[in-house]
Amino acid sequence: MPTIDGGHIFLTVLAPVKLGEVLHPDGQITTHSHMLREELSNLPTAEQSPVSVGNGLSSPFARCRRTHFLRLLVVDQPMFNGKDGSDPLADALTRKSRLTHQPFDVLSRPWLVLAADIDRRPDEPDEGVASWAEDMWGHSEAEMRAIFGHCHGFDAVDSAAGFAAYVKRGQLDTTMSFNDYWPGRPPLKGETLGGLAKRLALVALGATGLLWLLLRPESLWWLPAYLLLGVVAGVGLSAWLLWSRGKKPYPAAPGSDLPGVLKSLHVQQRFALFAERVQGFDKADLHAAFGHFLEDVRPDDLQSPTQAPGVIRSDGVDLVEHKAVGAKRVVL
Repeated sequence: MPTIDGGHIFLTVLAPVKLGEVLHPDGQITTHSHMLREELSNLPTAEQSPVSVGNGLSSPFARCRRTHFLRLLVVDQPMFNGKDGSDPLADALTRKSRLTHQPFDVLSRPWLVLAADIDRRPDEPDEGVASWAEDMWGHSEAEMRAIFGHCHGFDAVDSAAGFAAYVKRGQLDTTMSFNDYWPGRPPLKGETLGGLAKRLALVALGATGLLWLLLRPESLWWLPAYLLLGVVAGVGLSAWLLWSRGKKPYPAAPGSDLPGVLKSLHVQQRFALFAERVQGFDKADLHAAFGHFLEDVRPDDLQSPTQAPGVIRSDGVDLVEHKAVGAKRVVL
């Protein structure tokens, strides 16, 4: 199924940028395309470096706890890969000039591209894009207005439902998604060549027998024709099964929603620090310290403590070492 795979929504949206001149706040005449690029460049990305940690400027898209990744960019024109190649000998024989003009695609205006990886709620009957867009509007209305306000048709948007309808209007099917959360092979009941061969043979024999009973030919010379029709029916049924099952999305990987991923990052970082601190512990102290580590980190609790979205590391105090219940304890 396009757009949905592995329990995630792979959203792709194209929004047409307004044409014509516009007055910049500093009094200069500019274009919506330039102002849109300024808005995108001024958006806080996240706390992605040690310098930005704790500055309070996080990405507005991190406020929606369903968004794994999101990218915004402006496309002015499609990339031109050069003229189509041809065989010079064939061109000479057919008197075809290699200087003949070849058509190429040109966009009539710049376009804003939004590409996002979003958690899909299992209880939603549709793709879930509308509910995500409404959540995004509720958490980041000012930023959405500043960005999409430079796009054609956005002036009529005045509510979360209106923004969701605008996003749905510009949505494209994402037919080549990238899902890397499965640690192993998904539990898929796929078709094998042996299974397809058995099904084809059964359908062919069944169709042949049915035709034979219905038409009741007087000669056995019709048997090869009926068998051929049965094989065609078996191939058609097998192709239909492969096509229909191939369109089904992958199941969601365990812990692949945003709360699960953030918790995994938190546990990973804390365990790395824990492993560094317990070097040299004897077995008894190590066992006790690991028990305290589990109490502090609470791996099964997805809400707290966990990594905040839009940052490069988990919040926490420096590691200290002290005595607790007769054993060394590592506190995060």
